Amino acid sequence: MAQVMIADLLRVIAAVPGWRERGSNGVRLAYDGSCLVMSTVDRPEEVLARADSRGHATAAWELTMYATSLPGVRVWLSSLDGEQLVDVSPFWAGTPVLVVFTATGGHMAFPVIDCPSAEVRPAPGAATGLPT
Repeated sequence: MAQVMIADLLRVIAAVPGWRERGSNGVRLAYDGSCLVMSTVDRPEEVLARADSRGHATAAWELTMYATSLPGVRVWLSSLDGEQLVDVSPFWAGTPVLVVFTATGGHMAFPVIDCPSAEVRPAPGAATGLPT
């Protein structure tokens, strides 16, 4: 989980170019324990915006979410006090599932395309290469 100020996260989201400009629908969020960095999936090294952690810090994570999820986050966060903290948390159960934004008792969840930091587990019934 990354905890950043709502105003900082809004600034990060506003920096994402439209999908037509990018030619891609993937937005990469990377959290290193001290800041949240946003880039596009096709140019992960090009930092579009960053927000420093302000509160609780956890282990690093990285995920790719759908860019089409961001307008809903922007509208919701714009209705809140920009000085408050928002949690940005990836959730997965064997495969990436959601990124959840939580602030002032409410939350929004969006599907994740990929989560490179998720623990890799073989699918049920998949061959593991281990003798049985």
